[in-house]
Amino acid sequence: MPVLDIRSIAGSLTQARARWQPRQNLQANLSDAAKQALLGVTIDPAALAAAMAVPRAAAAPQANFAPAVDWRNRNGNHVTPVKDQGNCGSCVSFGTAATVESMASIEAGQLLDLSEADLHFCSSHGASCGGWWPDQAIDQVRLRGIPDEACFPYASAFAPPAPTPKCIVGPNRDARAVKITTPGTLANIVDRKNYLSNVGPCCAVFHVFNDFFSYGNGVYHHVTGADVGLHCVQVIGYSEAEQCWICKNSWGAGWGNAGFFKIAYGEAGIDTEFPFWTARGVVLPVVHGWHGWENLGGQITSRPSAVSWASNRIDVVARGLDSAVWHRWWDGNAWFGWENLGGLIHGAPAICSWASGRLDIFAVGLNHHLWHRWYQGGWSGWEDLGGVLSSEPAAVSWGPNRIDVFARGMDQAMWHLWWDGGGWHGWESLGGGLSSAPAVSSWSANRLDTFVRGYDMHLWHKWWDGSKWSAWEDLKGVLSDSPAAESWGPNRIDVFYPGQNSHMWHRWWDGAKWSGEEDLGGTLSSAVGVSSWAAGRLDCFVEGTDSAMWHKWYV
Repeated sequence: MPVLDIRSIAGSLTQARARWQPRQNLQANLSDAAKQALLGVTIDPAALAAAMAVPRAAAAPQANFAPAVDWRNRNGNHVTPVKDQGNCGSCVSFGTAATVESMASIEAGQLLDLSEADLHFCSSHGASCGGWWPDQAIDQVRLRGIPDEACFPYASAFAPPAPTPKCIVGPNRDARAVKITTPGTLANIVDRKNYLSNVGPCCAVFHVFNDFFSYGNGVYHHVTGADVGLHCVQVIGYSEAEQCWICKNSWGAGWGNAGFFKIAYGEAGIDTEFPFWTARGVVLPVVHGWHGWENLGGQITSRPSAVSWASNRIDVVARGLDSAVWHRWWDGNAWFGWENLGGLIHGAPAICSWASGRLDIFAVGLNHHLWHRWYQGGWSGWEDLGGVLSSEPAAVSWGPNRIDVFARGMDQAMWHLWWDGGGWHGWESLGGGLSSAPAVSSWSANRLDTFVRGYDMHLWHKWWDGSKWSAWEDLKGVLSDSPAAESWGPNRIDVFYPGQNSHMWHRWWDGAKWSGEEDLGGTLSSAVGVSSWAAGRLDCFVEGTDSAMWHKWYV
């Protein structure tokens, strides 16, 4: 009969001098079909054979394990709460996710709640309750990761009207996904205990017999009932005294010992027919946020200007006490410089890059002309580009061999000069009434966004869309100095400026609207310089009240 007779099972256990006790529970009352639905392992014969193969002439592993291990109490609790897979053969995804959750706690100090629904229904497995093999599940964690439970709650996969489970790709799914770098298997018993003792939990597969559904407490071994199928669970420890593995199931906390169980060594094929699967090298999603301030030293007398010509590369220039241009750079590992690039300049220099290894620096000389110096395998001399300017310049490149430079003229309007690969063109008056130097950014080819402080101290915006210049747009705010602007990707702009409290303030365009103002603190004695070397990365630089250069970054 489908419903288990607990009294009969208890009698059989007594006769067999078993070390476990049965209990009437939900699973014991299920039909045979419903019991089979709780199991969900589909063997990959080739992968199983490879995992269990004994290497030729392999030395016996050295025992290096404790007498007992339980990762619920091993320098803290690294085992997440028991979940319920429901009437679905998703046990492999639950066992895999539980193992990754534990390893995130051990390796990164974070107890996570990951989405088994995403792993099971949105991966290569597909949207069904069919079985799976741990190798395949763990490889999906390595390749595509698992987001948090809130991204795709398990219950929502079964929401009506669909009679079968469905995949729901949650918002920002990829950015929320946890991955691993090092999957593995353990076949030797000593290797399994060494790993559990010194590294962390694993997941395992074993045969489920009919009496297992009634497990309540103790060390399980099969006494009565037929083999129903294969099941996957997390192994969280072992006990040499009790000669058993300690496991976490996925049938809810109402089954077994609050959802956990012990199973004897060698029982149901758990350590004789099947390996243990491991998941190391947890890679957590980047949690975006601001970091710093960091003192980068120097004695500067202007705001810094920054640019990136490659991933994890930053070049910064500022005016020194001698009114020359000074250069400092980050190569991905450390800061270098300061390097004196000479010149006698008014205000801050500007810097841009149109190719890897290419830098173009612009500054206003003592004659109020725009001066230019560039690096491409070596530094050029200074070049006089004319103009009669009353502010420091701003420069940007939107493509190879293209540079656009902006500055305030003597008439307080914004003036524009550009290099198109063949020569310099301009100066072009773009109007406006500026009370600061301009800023410029570009988020795509032939796109320019300029920003200035107006006479009313507001932030004003004017842009080139590839065919024409817009009118001036009032973005409000109260600026105490010039703005700075940067783009980390298409249709994204970040603008920074000192506020009336001498803090650094931030606004951004997300492709649809402008944000409000964000106070990023600090005590600034200059405007801001900003660069970006990757999507979601910003590096801001200012002159502090100590005349040193300070750095704050967003990642």
